[in-house]
Amino acid sequence: MLTTVRQACRFNPAIHDYRMSQGVENLAGLIEGEGDGQAFFERNYVTQGMEQLFREGLLRLSGRSDQAVFELTQAMGGGKTHMMIALGLLARHPHLRPAVLPPDLLPRVDFDQARLAAFNGRNNPDHYLWGEIASQLGAAEAIRPYWVNGPRAVDQRLWKDIIGDTPTLILLDELPPYLDYASTQVFGQGTLANMVVYSLSSLMSAALELPRCAVVISNLSGSYQAQTRALREAISNLQQETRRQAMTITPVQLAGSEIYEILKKRLIDDLPGETVVAGVAEAYARQVKKAEDGGYIIASSLERLAEQIRETYPFHPSFKYLVALFKENEGFRQTRGLMQFTARLLKSVAERPTDDVFLIGAQHLNLNDDQVRDEIERIAPNLMPAVTHDIADHGNAVAERLDAEGNGDAAQQTMTLLLASSLSRAVGSRLGLSESEIVEFLMAPTRQPDEFMHALRRLRETAWYLHREDQRFFVRETENLSRQIERNAREIPQPRIDSALVNRLSGILQPVRRVAYQEVHVLPRLDELRLGGPRTLIVIKPDGKVPPAELQNFFDQQQEKNNLLVLTGQDSLLADAVEDRLRELYAIEQIHKRLRPGDTLYEEARDRLEDAEQRFAKALSAAYNRLHFPAQSPDGNNTLAAVTIDQGLKLGEGDQSAEMQIENLLAGPRADYKLVRELGRDNLDEYFAMAETYLWPSGANNRRTPWKDVVTRAKCLPVWPWMPGANGLETLKAEALKQGRWRLGEDGYIEKGPFPKDKATVNVSVIAVKADTGETILSLTPRHAGDSPVIYWSTRGMSPGCSRSATPTTSSPRKEPSTSGSKTQPASTKVRRPYGGSPT
Repeated sequence: MLTTVRQACRFNPAIHDYRMSQGVENLAGLIEGEGDGQAFFERNYVTQGMEQLFREGLLRLSGRSDQAVFELTQAMGGGKTHMMIALGLLARHPHLRPAVLPPDLLPRVDFDQARLAAFNGRNNPDHYLWGEIASQLGAAEAIRPYWVNGPRAVDQRLWKDIIGDTPTLILLDELPPYLDYASTQVFGQGTLANMVVYSLSSLMSAALELPRCAVVISNLSGSYQAQTRALREAISNLQQETRRQAMTITPVQLAGSEIYEILKKRLIDDLPGETVVAGVAEAYARQVKKAEDGGYIIASSLERLAEQIRETYPFHPSFKYLVALFKENEGFRQTRGLMQFTARLLKSVAERPTDDVFLIGAQHLNLNDDQVRDEIERIAPNLMPAVTHDIADHGNAVAERLDAEGNGDAAQQTMTLLLASSLSRAVGSRLGLSESEIVEFLMAPTRQPDEFMHALRRLRETAWYLHREDQRFFVRETENLSRQIERNAREIPQPRIDSALVNRLSGILQPVRRVAYQEVHVLPRLDELRLGGPRTLIVIKPDGKVPPAELQNFFDQQQEKNNLLVLTGQDSLLADAVEDRLRELYAIEQIHKRLRPGDTLYEEARDRLEDAEQRFAKALSAAYNRLHFPAQSPDGNNTLAAVTIDQGLKLGEGDQSAEMQIENLLAGPRADYKLVRELGRDNLDEYFAMAETYLWPSGANNRRTPWKDVVTRAKCLPVWPWMPGANGLETLKAEALKQGRWRLGEDGYIEKGPFPKDKATVNVSVIAVKADTGETILSLTPRHAGDSPVIYWSTRGMSPGCSRSATPTTSSPRKEPSTSGSKTQPASTKVRRPYGGSPT
């Protein structure tokens, strides 16, 4: 009679509440002398990597090897600390060696007890890393000067003095945390990390020259995901030094059968004899042959299958294949994590209602068990909705309902197996199984292929998370697309929708030309909004009132009433439609982001996304279609005038942008030309006059006013039109000053005209005097003489020998030839005559 796993094996009681921390050995505990190591080796399997380290490390301590430095390479949780402890126990306790070491090695290990120093980088001793190592080696006083008054790096010479010729084993584990801390401690021109790297490099160099010293260091790569530049440099420098001198050893070969041996050693106390295992292997081979003959699968060699079962029993050979798919997941601790995962699987088998498991596979996970669910969530949290809906929910999941109809568990086994094949999160990783692989992995001596094929067909019809791609079935976090969109849209929190709407409207309305408005506030809390800067566009959600009630209250309370523009709508139902379309769009966006080109749902999701974008745009354009701007009513009251945006708000760019549409509307007759798009010769006089009427204090004698008061009135009085851009009023002022219509005093006051006419005068300046004739050349500059001034001058009464030459000018002095009007005349001439040259 064929024996089940529960009948043939005795599981370690630890499987019922296994914790990953149970597999973590304490390096500090080894140093403190916890136990003699007997129990350690009884519960651990010696891997090839261990054997290699035992051989090379113990021969080095015996003075029989040139290899002094060893680097242990494996992902986090891969057995590096475990391996260090094993070597340390053998180095410290000679009585352990006969039971652990191979016969050819034992006689060559001829030392008694080695000195031992171990450092874990998660500790931070006051005497620093080198002080801790030296103190453990009995050289506390020798190392004291190198830490007592601050850290000093240790050179090769001192390490050689401390270590000497005594067999000495130094273990360095988890250094990145210590280097991370050290990189933040600044000393002199460098950091503590620089001294750590130097001291360890010196230690490894010293070890090479000391025939009985061995240094074991765990690898540094991939230990920290987020590294500062200083930490990266420290780790890189130490890696280079280590790799230059070290032999690299891998603790556990996960691709081979070692992992099975470790699992069996740690989690199963008793295994059956060869006869029982052979019977199970033959029974499976027969079932696979039947499935192959029926055309369900294309199996490999049946002899090879039987051989694999003998190697992996009580686990199905597929277990190693499935584990290999997700063991590279970021954060998965390869040996300890796999130990905990397997403990959960063994617990599921031990507590299974029916004793029908002949080989343990991933399909036997009890996903209704809290510990098992937690394990799956730790490996692939995104798949938990798929677990609950499709696989296991205490009788409510799709697979459970199908099995209840068929009085079996084929659907649950199928979905659980596919879940295990879908746990990988590595980029480009292989997911899922083919129909042939599903049947081959699920086949058992008491099961038929048709059970699983029928279950798979029903699951394809009813499961929400089961996908098929390139003939492979797998579980993914995405549901049936329409259902997922509907569900996700409903579950999006309101604050997230509000934030998304703010972001989209902000992008659509972002000012580029900045003629009509310069800032945008979308859906602000009006009680927190403060005006006082440049002209601001405010977007308010429509509430069915025109203008919205909260907006009218806000406007009434503002002093700078002429400094805001409002975009809103007339219909609250249209605003609700915008939210509905945005929820739909947001949901499909999140789905599309998770998909990759080539995925089953990728093209459908892309098309749905384009459609959702169009629907949202139409809803938004229709809902936000009304502008409110400050104006003065016919009875002289300040109010918010309204104008409708015909054909909806534009959402494009350039001429089709919402900003340009708003600008055109405000500059047109429907908005009573509220916005002046540009100032030029045709309209300057009009706006000069309006400014003098509305922006100056009333009264004939109030011709001077502070310019800042003019600016404030322009922001406060809705009767004043908006000048173009943020500096339009400054442009108007500059033109008025240039034309002499306004005058700006040094005190910041500006005065409007008309001003009294200035008396015409001529500025006379000497350009040159000719020494030989006494002739003087003058420059005449008319002032306040209009656009075409005329200068008159006289030639009477000149003293003999004196002459002058006059040059009329309107700017800088310039000498003109006498033929153009300059003459030599007596200096005392009084009679005036018209100037004969060109007027200036």
